[in-house]
Amino acid sequence: MSRRQVPEWRDRAAAGLLIEQLDRVDLTGPALVMDDPLLDVGAELKRRGVTVTAHDRRALGNREAAPWPSPGPYGMATLRLPRAKEELAMGLSAAASVLGPGSSILVYGANDEGIRGAVSLVGKVFSSADTFAVGGRCRVVQGVGPGTGAGEEASLEAWRAFLDLDYPDLPPHWVSYPGVFSHGGLDDGTRLLLDSVPSFSAGSRILDYGCGSGVIGYVVRERGVGLVVEMLDVDAVSLEAVRENMPGARRHLMDGLHSDDLGPYDAVVSNPPFHQGKAEDPSMIESFIDVASRLLSRKGSLVFVAQRRLSLERPLKKQFRSVKILAEDRTFRVWEGQKPKQPTRK
Repeated sequence: MSRRQVPEWRDRAAAGLLIEQLDRVDLTGPALVMDDPLLDVGAELKRRGVTVTAHDRRALGNREAAPWPSPGPYGMATLRLPRAKEELAMGLSAAASVLGPGSSILVYGANDEGIRGAVSLVGKVFSSADTFAVGGRCRVVQGVGPGTGAGEEASLEAWRAFLDLDYPDLPPHWVSYPGVFSHGGLDDGTRLLLDSVPSFSAGSRILDYGCGSGVIGYVVRERGVGLVVEMLDVDAVSLEAVRENMPGARRHLMDGLHSDDLGPYDAVVSNPPFHQGKAEDPSMIESFIDVASRLLSRKGSLVFVAQRRLSLERPLKKQFRSVKILAEDRTFRVWEGQKPKQPTRK
């Protein structure tokens, strides 16, 4: 198997490049390690005697996560390159807000993730920015000295955006943040799901899995009577948006559906993720179908949207007594599985 077929190769290669260059870095003072997916960077810094504080925006592996890093000051920071440029800009500002004067940040990622373009963004937040290391189809970009404007966006609230998603049942000022799924507007897959999702009986308990800012759960709740809608996402910032969009809704910050704190539900609705970093991983949806079926009541249903090209009838029929397509277009398909075959949680 080539490394390009291994979903985490970018994480390993980029972290490995950074670790190789740590002898060139001033390691005095505590370090803030941000979004270290494999925990390699933090482990190596600790091995070198550095006091490490981890900040994870996402609860990968059900680790602790938070929307904003703990107060510093820190002597240095590392940041795994996020997928979206605006999320990178927010992460840089978050780091700058807790770094001490003259401290540095090291941003690491793969070339095909856009790490080359990080230099200009780092330069907008830090006094100087340049390419620190290159190798293994990856780069490390260094920023030194938080700039004079770093404090202007030094809180999560400064990054709050109010969107008009232009969809019935949604308010005109929808709260979102950089890096939240479909931050730029309502994506086509979610729109198709919302157009076709069935109504649920009064008093039903519903889970919006991979909820993002809460669009699906909000619309489902608005269309029903007395529904109890719970929201689950791996991203702490997404759940902060949910807190503002759906005050009082129960929120679950976790990676996946493996928890005794969940279910049974009358329905699980979702536009589920099927990427592991940059790499597409369709097996994530098959695992989602399996685990979600076990969280449903005896007559419960799973309703979700996925890429039309994905063959999902077999895994759905393995878990549900009734399977049907509720809607489809040229790109997406909305599936419904009813009456799970697996024993449900009591």
